Amino acid sequence: MCGIFGYVGNKNCIPYIISGLEKLEYRGYDSAGIAYLKDKNLEIKKIVGKVQNLKEILDFNDFSNVGIGHTRWATHGGISVENAHPHTDCEGNIAVVHNGIIENYKELKNFLMSKGHKFRSQTDTEIVPHLLEEMVDKEGMNLEEALKELFKKLEGAFALLIIDKRRSSILYALRKQSPLIVGFGTGENFVASDIPALGDYTERFYYLKDNQMAIVSDKEIKVYDLKTNNYIEVEPIIVPQDGIRAEKNGYPHFMLKEIFEQPLVVRRILSTLERDKDKFIFEDIKNVDISWEKIRKVFIVGCGTSYHAGYYAKFLWEKELPYFIEVELASQMHHRNLNIPEETLFITISQSGETADVISTLRKVKENGFKVLSLVNNPQSTVARESDYFINLRAGVEIGVAATKTFMAELVYLELLKEYIKSRLYNIKIDLDKWNMLPTYLESYLSQIKDRVFEVAKKYYHKRNFLYLARGKNFPLALEGALKLKEISYIHAEGIPAGEMKHGPIALLDPETPVFGIVYKDETYSKMINNLEEAKARKAPIIAIGNEWDEKLESLVDDLIPVPNVDPFYYPYMGAMVLQLFAYHVANLLGREIDQPRNLAKSVTVE
Repeated sequence: MCGIFGYVGNKNCIPYIISGLEKLEYRGYDSAGIAYLKDKNLEIKKIVGKVQNLKEILDFNDFSNVGIGHTRWATHGGISVENAHPHTDCEGNIAVVHNGIIENYKELKNFLMSKGHKFRSQTDTEIVPHLLEEMVDKEGMNLEEALKELFKKLEGAFALLIIDKRRSSILYALRKQSPLIVGFGTGENFVASDIPALGDYTERFYYLKDNQMAIVSDKEIKVYDLKTNNYIEVEPIIVPQDGIRAEKNGYPHFMLKEIFEQPLVVRRILSTLERDKDKFIFEDIKNVDISWEKIRKVFIVGCGTSYHAGYYAKFLWEKELPYFIEVELASQMHHRNLNIPEETLFITISQSGETADVISTLRKVKENGFKVLSLVNNPQSTVARESDYFINLRAGVEIGVAATKTFMAELVYLELLKEYIKSRLYNIKIDLDKWNMLPTYLESYLSQIKDRVFEVAKKYYHKRNFLYLARGKNFPLALEGALKLKEISYIHAEGIPAGEMKHGPIALLDPETPVFGIVYKDETYSKMINNLEEAKARKAPIIAIGNEWDEKLESLVDDLIPVPNVDPFYYPYMGAMVLQLFAYHVANLLGREIDQPRNLAKSVTVE
């Protein structure tokens, strides 16, 4: 999730790098740094804070033809100058900036410390220059050999930029899952973690693929593929500068742009938490007095996507909190009598904050003397203003009618709120490191899975009916997946609890009705396998989101969209993005008007 920019050419690199970092600052803003060559030595400048702070300590009269820069959002190690990038080896020959997570860094760090290496930070990144130093200076490899070996040693997802003062006109870029883009100039070349940072300088780009290394000089860009152990011919793609600078940032639709913005939204949310050791406080409700210990019941209300987020929260909250949790569609609340205990907290969820059914519910329950906490993406909206308590979703402006990044924000805030309440009721610690890594995992997974989802969409986009199946907490995500497909592709799709298949919906199955299952290795796994067996017996094509390397599932389904075998905490967020991407690609293949689908409005202001 960090911002990366590199330059090598016949001009001064410092203004280029600073300008690029400013365009990437949305990706990281805890600290920033730059490394460049000055008088044949590495010059390192790092600060805590934003790029503006970095500019204030730089001498723009320094001339260097090669350099790398970084904006950081902390995952490993706190926010400090020591933990800011770039990082160097013991002798100060090699500088590295990094985006991603190196999962086996502790084992590698212990090995390097046993060899006498001294570390200055708590980051996972710092092992990289020390590993290279070990291989080059002590094992006698040249740097390119060491970089190839580095791929074998590192586990996780990473994008790396590396410079070595002994190779003063070369920039090295390595990619595994985390995005990295090279830009082709004239007498100069560039590398960045996102295309907007390069749009002022070139229209010619190459997106590095997994397990590829670029060796970049001012005259050429050579790409080495570690799968084939060969250099490959690279054909740059042309992206007009106007397209890069446009509001869609080069994406063909706002919806696709907003899908890919979701890791950034999660990072923004986490950055607003006021942290105190192993606990946190929500900025928006830190000055209000909610007596969590007196609450007996929580009533969650929403419409459409927001209802699905609330339904998902029901499974999480009732498992870990001492409350009875009820979820209802706002449009149904008109027809209900509120025979519920006084110690009930209502939670209303609305992306726009102007949803008529939600506003009607809000006013109804307040008239009955209940307190309301709202989650809304517009702090100036009616719902926000009329609620007793309010949390801003901080998803940013969402143009696409089909909600994507606001849904992600709702899922994150509802789970964070559960953790927040637990910490206050039971005085327990919260695993903030797990949360810190979520944006990086989501970004890496999007990059890794996008082509696979497109392949599956191409196979099924002509079908006219879909059934989405799941159990337990995964079922609300099945509802959301079906809704997304309906909204923008106009294909009939229904989300069904898998256990209810045999009570009627199984009659719909035939070879022309694909079944889309959510089949993680969790408490629902064995029963979901049985339900998919029932569908297979009726000759229905089966698509599934499930764990990679699950041989039983792979043998059962026609098409598997895998999630990595990481902590199951991350699966719902990864699965949500898959369901959105699948709907998007199906609709795009059908030529639909994706951002403005027929009969739908972004803010539903009628009941």
